[in-house]
Amino acid sequence: MPSYPPREMSEAERRRRAAARARRKKEIRRNRIIFAILCLALLALIVFGMVKLVGLFTKDKDSSSGSTSSSTSISVSGDSTSEPASGSESGSTSSPESGSASTSEPASATGTAATTGGGDADWLLTLVNNNVKLPDGWEDTLETKVADSSTGKELATVAADAFINMKNAAAAEGVDLMLCSGYRSVEYQQSLFDAEKQKWLDKGNSEEEAYNQAKTVVAVPGYSEHNSGLAADIVTPKHQNLDEAFGKTDAAKWLFEHAPEYGFILRYPENKQAITGIIYEPWHYRYVGVENAKAITASGLCLEEYLDENLQKA
Repeated sequence: MPSYPPREMSEAERRRRAAARARRKKEIRRNRIIFAILCLALLALIVFGMVKLVGLFTKDKDSSSGSTSSSTSISVSGDSTSEPASGSESGSTSSPESGSASTSEPASATGTAATTGGGDADWLLTLVNNNVKLPDGWEDTLETKVADSSTGKELATVAADAFINMKNAAAAEGVDLMLCSGYRSVEYQQSLFDAEKQKWLDKGNSEEEAYNQAKTVVAVPGYSEHNSGLAADIVTPKHQNLDEAFGKTDAAKWLFEHAPEYGFILRYPENKQAITGIIYEPWHYRYVGVENAKAITASGLCLEEYLDENLQKA
């Protein structure tokens, strides 16, 4: 077969081929850019979807844990117009002598009356929390008394007498206890709640949004244990902040050991938030009577658990 010498390309043909190669390179670069943009868009959609899922999960988790709050440090010297997010507020109660035991039976976490078999002492176990309201008419039979002359704070008479004895016993051992918050009427708490709600309304929130925001700072009136008059926020003059650091003070350590001897229990212990709906509060004590306090403390249960256990045994 004869061989032919390579054909000489004309200048015009070389230019056409060069132009064609340039077009192909340009198309390749364009396609790569489009592909990169599509990949980035897909990645952005994936990230957005993950963020939305995490947000929904977090929202569901928060709503299931009840009205809990952050552990912020709160000054307790003097009267405050705002409350800890934990819901440590006040209310009213009647003394055993008032004969109100039949109208204020303790309730379980679901609001069911619980029977503990303690006779006249049962009313001291009345449950009040984020889901269980103070029984109607409770304040009508309330008898209160100044429990701490240094702050003027009051408790139900029986709880006030117990606190006075406990404060004196602590003082004899060199520990200075101070009642910074005790009884607060439902009416007064309503004024606090309304003021907090108004702050959120002023920020442009709806009625529902303002209500939900307010209850994270101030407990809903009638649903605070302080409304029973049996709850006491106890600090010491050298540490007057409602924070976890109080738990490391000599006053807190003394209370942990001796409070049950005077009828008080640590109401919101560590690792019980899922049940109580309230963060660990080493300053918040609840009067339940000496016999009940010793039994509850020895059981290692919080009040909700103790009442439910006794309800099942009844």
